[in-house]
Amino acid sequence: MVVVRIELWPFGQQDKSRLLGVVKIANDLSGDKKYGNYVVDLSHAGKYLGKKKGVWKSGRVKHHLRRLSPYHLVYKALKASLKLK
Repeated sequence: MVVVRIELWPFGQQDKSRLLGVVKIANDLSGDKKYGNYVVDLSHAGKYLGKKKGVWKSGRVKHHLRRLSPYHLVYKALKASLKLK
């Protein structure tokens, strides 16, 4: 599973960081050696973080070329979950 934490560091101060959201990208085991398929869950963010339990948005990444950078997977995960064009 790939987990991406989105944090705010006020004035660049890590010791004062605040969690804004979490992206979880889990392999669904239906791919092959070359391509992977993933289930994506986004936690509640902003004013709802910690107040609403469970998944805020979800999506699926299909046929992702595994040799690409993990940033490509994160981009596709956000695109799929937020229904971006």
